[in-house]
Amino acid sequence: MIKNFDRYFEKTDGLETEYMKILYYDLDKDFKGTYKTYQYTRLCTITSGLKHVRINDGQEFTYSDSDFILLPPHASVDMVIPEKTIAVVYELNDKLIEDTLKKVEVKHELNVDMTTDFVKKNLLLPQVKTHIERIKQYALSDDPNKQFLIDLCSQELTYNLINHYRLSLDQRKKQEPVEYAIHCLKNNLSDPDLTVKEIAYALNMSPSNLVLLFRRATGMTPKAYHNRLKLNKAKELLKHKNVSEVCYDLGFESISYFIKLFKGHFGITPKQYSLKVLQGTSYEA
Repeated sequence: MIKNFDRYFEKTDGLETEYMKILYYDLDKDFKGTYKTYQYTRLCTITSGLKHVRINDGQEFTYSDSDFILLPPHASVDMVIPEKTIAVVYELNDKLIEDTLKKVEVKHELNVDMTTDFVKKNLLLPQVKTHIERIKQYALSDDPNKQFLIDLCSQELTYNLINHYRLSLDQRKKQEPVEYAIHCLKNNLSDPDLTVKEIAYALNMSPSNLVLLFRRATGMTPKAYHNRLKLNKAKELLKHKNVSEVCYDLGFESISYFIKLFKGHFGITPKQYSLKVLQGTSYEA
């Protein structure tokens, strides 16, 4: 069971198959935190308890075990837990959605892109609930073939999500891989574990090919671009936080590394920049 929304525990805990990752959360009463979906769509359910959520600094609602929410990639959810809550989240990777879309005849008329579709709580329809319960049973079983069984059931689940909730792929991944990569980097400034390999996997391409395309489009590597974004954000944060806090908030590997990058880019250390801000001295790199 995961006790908070730390990215490290999400990457190391849970059950992962070819098509999905299942994450179990045990959240205490009055727990508060910010939850993110990163590269993939997530189906969020509750086994017991309640969640009060605010999606992307906008929509706000409470949902329980009779509801679920579908969150698109790169969603950010501010969450408050009014009572002790057990939650199960199903991360649906792009291969699952793409393979299902290839094999079925979609009944709905409009192709709704989940990256812009209105996120809301949905009533847990019987057919969707049935698939979720079966996946959960397989995940908790000792069956040596449980990953295969989970993936079979996951396709049925995805089929119902496509037809009833218009689930679709993030089309930017296919159309503009560099744009998608930049979107990932901008929306994961504080994630120290975000790698080129991870973004390339989401795009179904090799890391070397992604780096080549990215360098052609931007003149720098994804890593360098990510650091540039974080350094610009650091200037903003240093106006009201100390160097250590900013370094931690932005996921730099060490304070010394952060100072080295900052000085190399702006010609001044983070501490010196903070002092200039406090003294009211204008400074622009």
